[in-house]
Amino acid sequence: MRDFIVLAIILGATPICFFRPYFGLLMWTWVGYFNPHRFTWGAAYNFPVALVIGGATLVGLPFAKDTNRRILTFQTILILSLWAWFGVTTMHAALDPVLVHHIEYTKLEFIRISKILLMTVLMIWLVSSRDRLHYLFLVTAFSFGIIAIKGALFGWITSGQFRVYGPPDSFIEDNNALGLAFNMMLPVFYYMARTEPKKWIRWFLHTSFYCTILASILTYSRGALLGLGVVLIALALKSRHKVLAGLLLVACAWSVISFAPGRWMERMGDFFHGNLDNSAELRLNAWRFSFELAKHYPITGGGLQTFTPQLYQRYTPELEYAGPHSIYFQTLGEHGFVGLSIFLLLLGSCLAGLMRLRRQAQVLPSAEWIIPYTDMLQVSLLAYMISGAFLELAYFDLFYQVVASVILLKILYRNELELALRNIVEAPIQIPTAEVVEA
Repeated sequence: MRDFIVLAIILGATPICFFRPYFGLLMWTWVGYFNPHRFTWGAAYNFPVALVIGGATLVGLPFAKDTNRRILTFQTILILSLWAWFGVTTMHAALDPVLVHHIEYTKLEFIRISKILLMTVLMIWLVSSRDRLHYLFLVTAFSFGIIAIKGALFGWITSGQFRVYGPPDSFIEDNNALGLAFNMMLPVFYYMARTEPKKWIRWFLHTSFYCTILASILTYSRGALLGLGVVLIALALKSRHKVLAGLLLVACAWSVISFAPGRWMERMGDFFHGNLDNSAELRLNAWRFSFELAKHYPITGGGLQTFTPQLYQRYTPELEYAGPHSIYFQTLGEHGFVGLSIFLLLLGSCLAGLMRLRRQAQVLPSAEWIIPYTDMLQVSLLAYMISGAFLELAYFDLFYQVVASVILLKILYRNELELALRNIVEAPIQIPTAEVVEA
């Protein structure tokens, strides 16, 4: 039954995606985050839903209406530069005899990342209004909100004795990746609930916010726990009721420590006491390997999927093999210091751009709606930067949606400013009447 419903939705939506590419973007977002086909057990499980939806959307681009014409910003250039650099490092890996052993995996990863970046560029092009941006984040919120509610209910029923995972065979299947996604979504739930006019949607967003906190804790991810603490503190500092928010934060921390299940406390025990277990040791190994590899390939790194046992044996034979376990060291090892510099510049420019946008929107009444978005995206980026320091998610599609949203806010602010200036220029000049002149 589930297979039939999912296939009916996907196949029924395909022609709409063709004639309405913006709708196709929303469907792509839903499929990419919620992974509805992964909740089935039959033919729909391996059905190429992303290919069908994405293909129909791309083919239907000539039918797109009301698109952004001027999408070039500093962040847009950085995204395109990063994409181009991925291509350069992929070609370098194909030509280097030391790195060529993983070239097939490199090519597959480059294709997968290119799909994400292509849809990111389309997002910048198709989301041409305040309403379209709002609907995009509503779809994102509903996708992750249902997963969070499901995870919280699972944790409640099992008394938190088991980890919460994401949809199988998805980008967020791993508990650590899911914890990162939850942390990035917390500010989305929080700020959208404050501005959403419809009561039932506000109720869903509030419920998702609290369930996300519980589900994030029950992922048993220590990186997610650290990120969760930073996000909640940031939200408290940005709240209009800072004292009350601070008290609720203290109460939340006390509740976690007092009522957390034994298995969770056992997992976090070493983390709280500053001790390193085998998992933490492997992370340090991966970071050291990444630096050693970058010393040999400082410009290009080793290319995508370069963290292999063969290269460990060659450059750090004394270390036990491990994956990258950090967005920063992953980028360094795979794309060298040039790739890392572009990546860090993208992060920094987004944060700086949001601060500038907030100041500009405060003095333009028609752009005041942008202010909550700047706060929301700032905290979401902060969550990615903190939790991502311990996870190999440098190519996380939710991160690129946040970056695209920063670009969109700049474009939409520019449109609001131009409209305001045009209204001033076109405003009729008030000519005094004869009676006023005589007076």
